[in-house]
Amino acid sequence: MGDLIVGLDIGTSKVCTIIGEGDKTGELHIVGIGYYPSTGVKKGIIVDIDETAYSIQKSVEQAERMANRKISSVYLKIYGGLTTIYKNNGVVAVSREDREITRQDVERVLQAAKIIALPSDKQIIDVIPLEYIVDGYGEIKDPVGMSGIRLEVNAAVVTGSVTAIQNMEKCVRKAGLEIDGIIVGPLATSEAVLLKDEKELGVALIDVGAGVTDISVFKNGGLIYSSMIAVGGWHITNDLSVGLKISFEEAENIKKKYGTLEKVDPDRLEPIKIASLAGKSKTTTDINEIADIIEARVSELLTLVYERLEEAGVLEDIVTNVVITGGGISFLKGSVELAQKIFDRNVRIGSPQNIGVATPIYSAGVGVVKYVYNNRRFMYPSTSTDKKEKKNSRLLDKLKEIFSDFWA
Repeated sequence: MGDLIVGLDIGTSKVCTIIGEGDKTGELHIVGIGYYPSTGVKKGIIVDIDETAYSIQKSVEQAERMANRKISSVYLKIYGGLTTIYKNNGVVAVSREDREITRQDVERVLQAAKIIALPSDKQIIDVIPLEYIVDGYGEIKDPVGMSGIRLEVNAAVVTGSVTAIQNMEKCVRKAGLEIDGIIVGPLATSEAVLLKDEKELGVALIDVGAGVTDISVFKNGGLIYSSMIAVGGWHITNDLSVGLKISFEEAENIKKKYGTLEKVDPDRLEPIKIASLAGKSKTTTDINEIADIIEARVSELLTLVYERLEEAGVLEDIVTNVVITGGGISFLKGSVELAQKIFDRNVRIGSPQNIGVATPIYSAGVGVVKYVYNNRRFMYPSTSTDKKEKKNSRLLDKLKEIFSDFWA
């Protein structure tokens, strides 16, 4: 079996850990799943490092028990709305005398693409090669082994908030783990739920979580737009809590059990018992009242997404489908039909197809694992070079510590 790849999805309501492993035939298998409630994240931002680290630790322990493996490092997902993508290029001369392009040349050209002026509060997360160009010939996906004198790359340089990234890293390390790399949410999730043809022709991906909704558009195989709105599934729960005058916990239970946007004939309505805020008496509601409250908030959320896409001028790029994933509204009956009316396009729910994780709540975590597995040979800066440098640095520090005893 191959090396383990571990994806970590830190969300507003849960921390999800997915362990993947490739077999000899090149097929990826999900061998471990961890899921633990999250209490240290609000609207996609870390607000309590200790609480988040604890949730990470518990989620990882679950995945380790299922996989019967011990893990020490993870790939971390960051919300697409917390990132900015810049287009840039890099150019290097091929180093070998026989002009054969090596992996080191590719690493150098990707490092060259990183040279870009950034605000002090931003840092580079990743460099995604869009195409390589060898002596003027472009549209090359992997130039290693080809012959040439001049190697260029057109790349997407992904940057993120320094503060947000550092706080996420602190949580992961406090949980006793190292970080192999940071993967942009939409790029990861798209690997789990989008079809290749959809990404080529044009598709919108709406990942609705508990506290935020990540919005992205793909065309010609690449990410062309990414944004985020601070509305998610918990806002629906809060509306039910206020509208029905029940606790948030009871509202969440009502949403999970009766969540729908579809109304029934008044003559067929049956009373639904709910616990009052006092907790001493029972009151009732019905499915139509629940549907009214849920529909109002889902309609608002999807309308906000539509307006954001319209403002960005990318609606016309959505040629195929609008794909909804995440645990925010995917389970609500009637959400697809409402989305079709708002977007005037085909809408479907996106879920991973792997056994054991075929549900929208695992889309991002599974996507991280699939993204790394499918793109490892292109991820030189974030996986091979940086990791080796960190490992060598730790080794040097250890040697200095040992030899310092002799010259103290």
